[in-house]
Amino acid sequence: MGKIIEGDVDLGKLYLTELFDLSDVEVTGYFNCSENNLTSLEGSPHTVGTWFNCDGNNLTSLEGSPHTVGGDFDCDRNPLRSLKGIPEYIGGNFYIDILLKQNFTEDYIRNLSNIQGNVRYIDNGLVAWAEWEVAPPGDY
Repeated sequence: MGKIIEGDVDLGKLYLTELFDLSDVEVTGYFNCSENNLTSLEGSPHTVGTWFNCDGNNLTSLEGSPHTVGGDFDCDRNPLRSLKGIPEYIGGNFYIDILLKQNFTEDYIRNLSNIQGNVRYIDNGLVAWAEWEVAPPGDY
């Protein structure tokens, strides 16, 4: 790895079916490839400094993901059948669709990746927490 992109890369909502080959690149900011028609993350940067967002695609696995993500990793709204390829290190939270919670428990996910933050299951754009970390909406 020798190439660095300073800042962010936003490829969201571009109707992409595949990514450009950035597999030998470090992105210092965030990398967004959400809401495309991706079936693979092949070509993703090797390292992403902050947030990696691939939600809203047609991914069945995470193969091709960055090896390291310094912040959050969001793969919500994908028909994942496998978490193969999940980053080795995630410095923030890991977001996945609540419909996949039975197949991919938090313990299972944490055995695959060193996640510094929380595993969060998303329900229609909302975070579904087993235990509230703050007061639930309306309980002020």
